[in-house]
Amino acid sequence: MRFKHSFGLAIRLIIAVAILVVIAVNFKTLQSLDVRALVESAASLPLQLAVVIGIYAVKGIVLVVPASLVYIAVGVSLPTGWAVAVNIAGIFVELSVTYLMGIILGGPYVTKKLSESKSGKRILNTYEKHDKSGIFIMRIIGLPIDFCSLFLGAMRSRFFPYLLTSAAGILPRVILFTILGDKVYDLIPMQYVVIAGTVIIAIALIVWIVKYLAGSLNKEANYGKPVYTPLCEEKRGVIIDTDIGPDCDDAGALAVLFEYLKKYDIPLLGIFNCTTNVYGNAAIRAICEYYGLDEPVLGCNKGAPMLPDDSKYSKAITKAYCKYENSACAAENAQELYTRILSDAAKNSVTIITIGTFTNIAAALNSDSVLFNEKVHSVISMAGKYPKGKEFNIEKDPISASAVMEKYRNLHVFSGHEVGKDIMTGFAAERAGNPVYDCYRLHCGGELPYLNPSYDLTAVQYAFEGNSSFYSLSKPMSVSVDINGEFSTAKDKFSNKRFIIKEADDEEIADYLNALLDPPAPAPRIETPAAPQVEAAAAPTEEAQA
Repeated sequence: MRFKHSFGLAIRLIIAVAILVVIAVNFKTLQSLDVRALVESAASLPLQLAVVIGIYAVKGIVLVVPASLVYIAVGVSLPTGWAVAVNIAGIFVELSVTYLMGIILGGPYVTKKLSESKSGKRILNTYEKHDKSGIFIMRIIGLPIDFCSLFLGAMRSRFFPYLLTSAAGILPRVILFTILGDKVYDLIPMQYVVIAGTVIIAIALIVWIVKYLAGSLNKEANYGKPVYTPLCEEKRGVIIDTDIGPDCDDAGALAVLFEYLKKYDIPLLGIFNCTTNVYGNAAIRAICEYYGLDEPVLGCNKGAPMLPDDSKYSKAITKAYCKYENSACAAENAQELYTRILSDAAKNSVTIITIGTFTNIAAALNSDSVLFNEKVHSVISMAGKYPKGKEFNIEKDPISASAVMEKYRNLHVFSGHEVGKDIMTGFAAERAGNPVYDCYRLHCGGELPYLNPSYDLTAVQYAFEGNSSFYSLSKPMSVSVDINGEFSTAKDKFSNKRFIIKEADDEEIADYLNALLDPPAPAPRIETPAAPQVEAAAAPTEEAQA
């Protein structure tokens, strides 16, 4: 174990043990704590109010003082109006103190550890599925205030929504108990509550230590193994999400995808168009049919306009290769199709390759993040710049990109702009009847060879073959995206986000990809009409990537 990691664990253990020692040493005092006597011993009303606030602060640390005991005692000791007011203020203090304890004891470490176990994932899923309403439900049904606050602090819930939602769920019973006063004072089995709380803390601490040590041994056993298991080594279903149109490497990526699907016998679950340009759907169909897939499962962004006309080839490909334009351009609603595909998939069995904006998968996550995180093993994305900068796929929809960075919890590997920009692939000779060739010809314009940066191709390559001899992965990095599409990263050992780093020459990688994109003896599976004749377009700029 690394020193810094061990030191952090040691600090958390020391704090946890210290709390247990305080509880054990003062057990009898806590068991028979006379809140009423403490309050009434103060010489003036301001001092009495200060004592109550102090009791709430201590309660937030030691965790085992029964909440109802405090509410009732304060209600008996003070005038009703003051009692209600100071109990409300005390609840805010207690919620804040215990939330801070959760951050100190857990922080991002707890989030990562929870995500590694089935029971932990259930907690995360419940919290994530209900969001603010989940916090309110926890409070209104009377789950232990301080243990819930510890968890929510460790989860780094946004503080003010957490505080206000928690207060809304707790305050009704606080006010009720305060007003009832000693009418229910004898009904609280305080000694049992204290014993139960102490036992729960001790058991939880022991379980945590045992699981941590077991996990450490497992990590030692797996040391040196790649973070990402490629599809060539572990068969999973594949989804590809493309913004086909603005650049021709999306078409190239689909060609490479079909070669890999055949080579490794991997099931293709669906193809998604994240633009709203329906001619992109038809271009995808033309490529699918060329590679022998006559009825692709195809979804399209049906939301706000996204790159609706930003293509030099989609419409021409549609007219040249699709007999029935309207049916060729048709596609299912992307969000609904994602839900259906993932609902039918086994847990942790899907890899998604995104080679466009995050519009579609953000919609899927916003619709049901629990389903998405449960079924998706990994996402491989052509997106961003490492370590920072603006990039087309992020800049065109920064809100969706930010949502994915925040809500997707499993492994996310990025092939940044810098990876593919100097890997030039395409066609050195005419390939009549090949829609991928025509996409390159129409987009690049001019004379042969038709070459283009391989932004999207590298993402597909990595998804299927991983590091191989061409790449490695960065250390774990957190990712943030601002409203202007600025992409930035920072080291974060708890993050599941990594970036592809090239370990081979651009020419070597280009030769390998070209052998997939334009094999020496292409053999189309269907007969296609002649390629469309259109005016040559200007060469693409480096920024106009897919």
